[in-house]
Amino acid sequence: MAYVVSVLNHSGKEQIAAQSSVKTGAAQLLAYLASAPLIAAALIIISTDADGVYAASYAMTLYGAALIVFFGGVRWGVAIMKDGGPTMRALLGAGLPLVLALPLLAPSGGLYWKFLVIMALVALLLIDDLRATRRGSGAPEWYLAVRLPLTVLIELAFLIAIVGVMR
Repeated sequence: MAYVVSVLNHSGKEQIAAQSSVKTGAAQLLAYLASAPLIAAALIIISTDADGVYAASYAMTLYGAALIVFFGGVRWGVAIMKDGGPTMRALLGAGLPLVLALPLLAPSGGLYWKFLVIMALVALLLIDDLRATRRGSGAPEWYLAVRLPLTVLIELAFLIAIVGVMR
């Protein structure tokens, strides 16, 4: 499957960040399937009673935190595959998502502020991944073509859940 990912460069002009004919069908399928539990939980939140809302919200928080840890794992894999070996910066950048996700896994604290934190972290990790790939130190270009739609689905699921909780 061919794809094109464009980003804004430092002068504000659009440039192609990734373009290829690499087959990404399997990765896309798995990414979309990975978003399915969040979408299902969001739909439960907008269509059920208070007990169902709490259970689905808690599940979303745990799953969202797990996705952040997964994105850190991807970063770790990218860092250790570099020809000269990993840099300390790359390894710290790979471990940071785990550290940031740990409080989200705690059973205490309000669930709904965690939704906002997850949304912010997922978006910030994507922005950093785009920048790293543009610098030549990030994931392969095809990964961004999979990661961008996945991030949109994650953000939409949490946005739907927030709206459902607020009604």
